[in-house]
Amino acid sequence: MEFAQGLMLSKVDFIWVLRPTDDTDNYLPSEFQENIDRGLIVPWCDQRVVLSHPAIGGFLTHCGWNSILESLWANVPMICHPIGVDQQTNRKLVVDDWKVGINLCDNYKNKSITKEEVAKKINFLLSEENSKELRKVVNEVKKTMEIALLANGSSEKNFDLFIEDVMAKTKI
Repeated sequence: MEFAQGLMLSKVDFIWVLRPTDDTDNYLPSEFQENIDRGLIVPWCDQRVVLSHPAIGGFLTHCGWNSILESLWANVPMICHPIGVDQQTNRKLVVDDWKVGINLCDNYKNKSITKEEVAKKINFLLSEENSKELRKVVNEVKKTMEIALLANGSSEKNFDLFIEDVMAKTKI
């Protein structure tokens, strides 16, 4: 409910992947359906294709590793809302280390999310000044990723070292 109301408050165009359940209508406010002309709710999408579209200004993500990589490759800054397991660590990389995204919640100890906070973070991320700076940093990270994938790049070197290590440990 708070995400839906936050989207309405932000007044941005959006695509929201929301898997339908029996009670989907119970957690979307009635006025949300009336304002859906600014957005699209779908049960599934090809995230990589959507993120690659030039109209996409940001990505509110749960911080799954694939989602982060797809966002970086598409040069799209992120609003991070981890919900479990490795996503907290991934959020730290995105926000604190790489600085290619922002936290949805400033205080994850307080588990509640408000519509005002959702709208504030969306508008912050999509503001021209902030978006421009974040995209610049995302582009630098993307270049690092591209270099790692070159022949004899760090990905190939590390994979080769891994194989050598496995081979050395499996010799009888």
